Amino acid sequence: MRPLIIDYPSLQSLKQKYLSTLLTFFFWVIWLYLWMPLITLLGWWTGADLFYHHMIKFGGNQLLYKDLFFFLKGISLLGSSLAIWASYNYFRFRKVDRRTALPPVKNEQLSAFFGIEKDNLHNLQDTKYISVYFDHDGQITETKNNDPLPAK
Repeated sequence: MRPLIIDYPSLQSLKQKYLSTLLTFFFWVIWLYLWMPLITLLGWWTGADLFYHHMIKFGGNQLLYKDLFFFLKGISLLGSSLAIWASYNYFRFRKVDRRTALPPVKNEQLSAFFGIEKDNLHNLQDTKYISVYFDHDGQITETKNNDPLPAK
């Protein structure tokens, strides 16, 4: 048995796809038309007639257009400045590879930086749990190897 076209829209011809889209649009319009009395009632109940009087009859929409134009100018100014900055960065850094990996740190550098002896550093690296104590300046004062708690 051949599969139904409704289950596989890819089997439809172009004419059938357009017809399906047109029918869907048509029935959505009818559906909205049937809801129009309820939408109108909700509009009256929420005061949409006041909106009409203030915005259309009294010309409040002109002030709205002026404000919208002002906001659009500000958004355009900010957007264009961002685009200029992005273009500047692109042309400046387009052939520079800034994402290179840092060289690995050697144990001698670590022990010199933290002020720890090399043997103690090696023991700390092999230990699973350690405690590190610092002074008020942030320098390491003491390290302890901590064994995990004994199993119950």
